[in-house]
Amino acid sequence: MSSAQAETLIDALNTTFGRHERHRASHAKGLQVRGRFLSASSADKVSVPHLRAEHPVTARFSIGGGKPGISDKSPTVRGLGLRIGTGDRSWALALISAPVFFASSGEQFRAFLVARQPDPDLGGPNPVRVKAFNEANPNTLPHQKYLADTAPCQSYTTERYHSGHAYGFDGAPTVVGRLVMEPEQGRHGLSEEQMASTPDDFLADALHASLAEQPARWNLKIVVANKSDETSDPTVPWDGAHREIVLGTIEITDLAPDDPHEVFDPAMMPKGVHAPQDAVFGLRSAAYAVSYARRQS
Repeated sequence: MSSAQAETLIDALNTTFGRHERHRASHAKGLQVRGRFLSASSADKVSVPHLRAEHPVTARFSIGGGKPGISDKSPTVRGLGLRIGTGDRSWALALISAPVFFASSGEQFRAFLVARQPDPDLGGPNPVRVKAFNEANPNTLPHQKYLADTAPCQSYTTERYHSGHAYGFDGAPTVVGRLVMEPEQGRHGLSEEQMASTPDDFLADALHASLAEQPARWNLKIVVANKSDETSDPTVPWDGAHREIVLGTIEITDLAPDDPHEVFDPAMMPKGVHAPQDAVFGLRSAAYAVSYARRQS
């Protein structure tokens, strides 16, 4: 992806959500944490040497969208930027709470945002324009349906996080699969009563209280693609039973100071892991670089 194309995408994010000084163009509201990765014996089913040892973990929980003041109860994705290891010896991942993404290309990504840009006369998105986009882009609907049907999480620690992208993994045989972080406590959404009574800013306090009691843990696993699964389009759900390979445990122990220079660019992969073959993954590095440059200026 060219720098000019990346500028166009970040422009679309800034126009839709506003440009907020020192904040990310997307997933603006969030907080940083730290912990460790503990390898699982089943990680030997793939040939990724990096995953056979314990590593420090840096991560950032966030809420989708570019508004730093967004409600913690908003019907959007929860995000997790994750780094397993340090420096050049690390694996960075960008995960979201929805199992699929909302666009399959840069053009569709931008069109999705443009359709939702505030209408000056309405003070928000124009529902006619949104409806027209949805009808013309039915592949985006599974993502939207998941968010409409799934209550926001009670805590970042009781959310499930997905890669959406299908990575390749060395092994005998090689494996292609999507990544999932499954919370050991299970996935828990807010009830209707909690939606009504919980304040708009509660996730930071909930995370602090949870970590004060015990570390939060997730199983990091590969959901192995079946032959019929679409592996080059992150908007397509995978249905039915799938083989899973547990790579290890992500254990988050405490909050960490926010590092404005931290970029969880998933182009950083260890030996034995291969980049997803979809158009959205190829957007990330250049777009992250533009967003980073703007919030540093």
